[in-house]
Amino acid sequence: MTTNYLVVWWVAQTPHAALFDHQEAAKAAASVRNALMVTISGNGVGVDEVVDWYRRNEEGSPLPAEWRDSLGQPRVPWASKGNPLPGVRALSVPKG
Repeated sequence: MTTNYLVVWWVAQTPHAALFDHQEAAKAAASVRNALMVTISGNGVGVDEVVDWYRRNEEGSPLPAEWRDSLGQPRVPWASKGNPLPGVRALSVPKG
């Protein structure tokens, strides 16, 4: 069974997210950002998306949260399909 930690924080009304595989690193990142930390454990568990219901496109759909690394630097846009960050395992959800 694997455990990962999703840290979510806001900067200037824009949500950011980072996924960690080490609890202490996630705690440190959450602490300095006054963030939410979500513990995700199990096999075949996944996070499909993180969206911001405050910010929306012209059609009214929520925009994706910005994906950040453990230092808060921009990485890749949040997407269920994408390259995982270095040192972070990709999570997947079996369909069916």
